[in-house]
Amino acid sequence: MPSLVGSEMCIRDSAGTVEFRGRTAELTRNELRILQTLMRNPGVVVPRSEIMCALWESDAFIDDNTLTVNVNRLRKTLGALGVPEDFLTTRRGVGYAV
Repeated sequence: MPSLVGSEMCIRDSAGTVEFRGRTAELTRNELRILQTLMRNPGVVVPRSEIMCALWESDAFIDDNTLTVNVNRLRKTLGALGVPEDFLTTRRGVGYAV
């Protein structure tokens, strides 16, 4: 079941922004793709490899830490909008979910 937070969030793909409760923030290309991928699968843990493929079309030559850094930046961006910290969750060794 999608969270209330997710239903209050609006991603504007063409502008590269996210809006939450009347506040807007610009997203980097990677932040946007991560959020889009997770929001298409609410309540489901999306494997790290799937997110990496959405970002870089492969997971073969990307340092695993690179994805972690991008997710942490997205969390910081969403947190600045007032999105609760537990909206984007980590399933250690598996992936991420919203």
